[in-house]
Amino acid sequence: MSPALSALLCLGLCLGHRMRAQADKLPRPSLRAENGSLGPLGRRVTFRCRGSPGAVEYFLEKKLGRELKRIEYVESEEVEVEFSIPRMTLNDTGIYFCHYRTASLWSELSDPLELVATDRYDPPSLSAWPSSPVAEGEAETLRCYSGNRYDRSALYKDGEQVTKAPAQLHKWGSQADFPIPAVTPAHGGTYRCYSFHSLSPHEWSFPSDPLELKVTGPAAQDYTVGNVIRLSLAGLVLVLLGVLLGEAWNSCRGHPGGAPASSDKGEGGAGGH
Repeated sequence: MSPALSALLCLGLCLGHRMRAQADKLPRPSLRAENGSLGPLGRRVTFRCRGSPGAVEYFLEKKLGRELKRIEYVESEEVEVEFSIPRMTLNDTGIYFCHYRTASLWSELSDPLELVATDRYDPPSLSAWPSSPVAEGEAETLRCYSGNRYDRSALYKDGEQVTKAPAQLHKWGSQADFPIPAVTPAHGGTYRCYSFHSLSPHEWSFPSDPLELKVTGPAAQDYTVGNVIRLSLAGLVLVLLGVLLGEAWNSCRGHPGGAPASSDKGEGGAGGH
């Protein structure tokens, strides 16, 4: 067999194995909390794990340190199954995953879902700096302030997490700033923030009162300074032209016709001889 034919055969086998591995890979499941992943203790929590056709068993896992602990499993051939916590306690808060298996394959883990208790501390306040409404393209900062010393804050928009940020601690409380360098219409919406301690990452405060961020059209450009500069330059040019014209006029008056003036004394002295 020629070297070229051997290389083509090897390439074909490698591609075949890769295509088979991709075909055998199960779709990644999704995990969501039907009534939201944030809420007070004592409420019912319903997880929904969505897999794919061919599934025979679903598993709910919880992260404990670096390990995963199996919380519950369901034998089902449905595409989506339900896991429930009848009454949420602090022990139920944390980070969850789900996965499923078919007769011969196991799926990957879903994206993490964070279950948080949001009735542990007094609510912070949320404000917009410098103001709301804000013009499109302008810089804006959403400020989450608490009278207690929490070292972390979380910002949510329309019920979805935007980001978390460390808080600056002061003797009178804590403050976390969420800057928006250039506001766009997509930033408009209703925001809330929460405060918590990094040592208890799933025990949050009550939410702040809602803040509606309104975005108006682009800010009108201010041409005042530019106009003043241009007018000042024009005035300076006119003054210089006036000075030059004045000097030229005086020069013409002193020398009619543009001829150099003769000396009377010199002419008289020449005629006397």
